[in-house]
Amino acid sequence: MDKQTNLKRPRIRILAECICDLPKSWLLEHNVDIVYFSVETDSGVFADTSEITSENLIEYIISGGKKTLSIVPSPEEYRVIFEQNLAKYDEIIMVTTSRKISVAFERAQKALDGMDAEYVRRIHLFDSWHLSSGMGHLVVKAVEMAESGASVDEILSALEVLKNKVSTSFIAESVDFLYRNGRVSEKAKKICTAFDIHPILEMKDGALVMKSVTFGSYRKACIRYIKQTLRNPKTIEKNAAYITHAGCSTKMIDFIKGEAEKVFSFDNLTVTKASATISSNCGPNTFGILFIRK
Repeated sequence: MDKQTNLKRPRIRILAECICDLPKSWLLEHNVDIVYFSVETDSGVFADTSEITSENLIEYIISGGKKTLSIVPSPEEYRVIFEQNLAKYDEIIMVTTSRKISVAFERAQKALDGMDAEYVRRIHLFDSWHLSSGMGHLVVKAVEMAESGASVDEILSALEVLKNKVSTSFIAESVDFLYRNGRVSEKAKKICTAFDIHPILEMKDGALVMKSVTFGSYRKACIRYIKQTLRNPKTIEKNAAYITHAGCSTKMIDFIKGEAEKVFSFDNLTVTKASATISSNCGPNTFGILFIRK
């Protein structure tokens, strides 16, 4: 390889999981390689986002489908992805879902076992502490820094700071899907159903916890969630935020965005669809406003 060609070689490749829920157009534009989870249903196994969408999955469940199993790639699959990218790039930064809610980080780490030491040195795994577009915020930061010529150490240090500032939360219309996937007990499900209770979930120190609940009509509950989430506006970064949703209608999205803009004016408020993996755990009409605090 001559000197001129070597100088043009891309240095750092950012890898992300499909459940980062960033727009496909942005991922393609910025050359982010995606690791696909799979979803197993009664009909077979499908690659998340590329072969099955949140709309497909929700429709399947509402129609009576029983089996919805999220499958994280095997260590062997991660190893293949790493080796393919190391053939073209100097180093890899892999941003993963929080290890407290997924085995993705461990599977990726296990993939390093048995790999050539020189390869392992060039692979950097980062536990985002988040999921969905909360993790997406860290992917965007990593890409922006890589494109500006930052080093791996500089990027990883910045991500370590940023993961503590990202706000990831969602409101779900019901607890049916959370119960279905073991997130809440049968007793809690019965209470929530009887009293028209809507759960609010958030990522805290890398774990998904029930932050609070709200009562009454879902429309009013959504307004309360938005106001609660965007309180203390002086602490919120204006540059970018995501409304990420599972199975919300266009009318509902317009309503959510309108209510959010009444409370806080982001420079860029992007609507994204949740992956099938995320949707299988929260159900239709679930959404979150995911942003960065100062």
